[in-house]
Amino acid sequence: MTPSSSCPVTDAAGSTIRRRDIAGFSLTEGLYAAGVSLPRHCHADAYLTVVLSGNYIERYSDREFQWGEGDIHLLPAGERHENHFPAAVRLLRVQIGPDVVHRLGKDHARTLAEQREIAGPLSKWLAHRMVREFMAQDDIAPLAMEGVLLEMLAESARSSGEIHGSSAPSWLRRVRESIEDCYLQSPSLASLAAIAGVHPVHLSREFHRHYLMTVGEYMRKRRIHQASELLTGSDLSLAEIASTCGFSDQSHFCALFKKHSGMTPGKFRDVSASARPFRQKPRSRPTTLGQVSL
Repeated sequence: MTPSSSCPVTDAAGSTIRRRDIAGFSLTEGLYAAGVSLPRHCHADAYLTVVLSGNYIERYSDREFQWGEGDIHLLPAGERHENHFPAAVRLLRVQIGPDVVHRLGKDHARTLAEQREIAGPLSKWLAHRMVREFMAQDDIAPLAMEGVLLEMLAESARSSGEIHGSSAPSWLRRVRESIEDCYLQSPSLASLAAIAGVHPVHLSREFHRHYLMTVGEYMRKRRIHQASELLTGSDLSLAEIASTCGFSDQSHFCALFKKHSGMTPGKFRDVSASARPFRQKPRSRPTTLGQVSL
């Protein structure tokens, strides 16, 4: 996106605690004081942001997000937005320069053109590693940081199927929103189709076409994400997390978590604890709707 003359192009605001420039990336740990508001503006480059502490509001022309501790999100170049900081906030912001975009190639670079949250256990774990390397002072840290950042962008590209849902019809978006509210309780396909007033077969076909995964795969992905937050933000046992997140047993949970993240839940918890600069806040448990096979 090319910023227009009606949108002031600015650098990232806030007080800089430390900054490191690495192979086309500029990483800045910034502090925003309570009460600060930034009027509508945009940036010449894309930004990847990790919220280290606090929470703040980011508004676009038609959307509003509240980002909190542990959240990771992408802001495209030229995206008009405004920020409000009701309380003090500490961020790690990664400016993605043109050289990086060129290195990523067309397929991966496309993922930098859509504003979104970057979620999932592997992305969270990579963010922990990135912050740990940013704080490190040895001569290997720049190389390690570059590798982690490129891996984060690649993982974001691989898991960006949900972006394609922007063209989904309103009835399908309603179904997805309903799943977000009840994915831990296994709603039936028939009950989800009833929300939109369509046949279950039509729902299955259109959901896969727009979101590049089945309804069951989407729900499983959301459960894994919830489990990753509980692993890093609670002291619940693996068995308790498996039960809370709707898995049939601990063994089933461990197998699926490793398939999605590349490591066991125990390993993920250990690595996250050793690298964690912030504590994530688990989301509340959604409501129920029925049964669907995962």
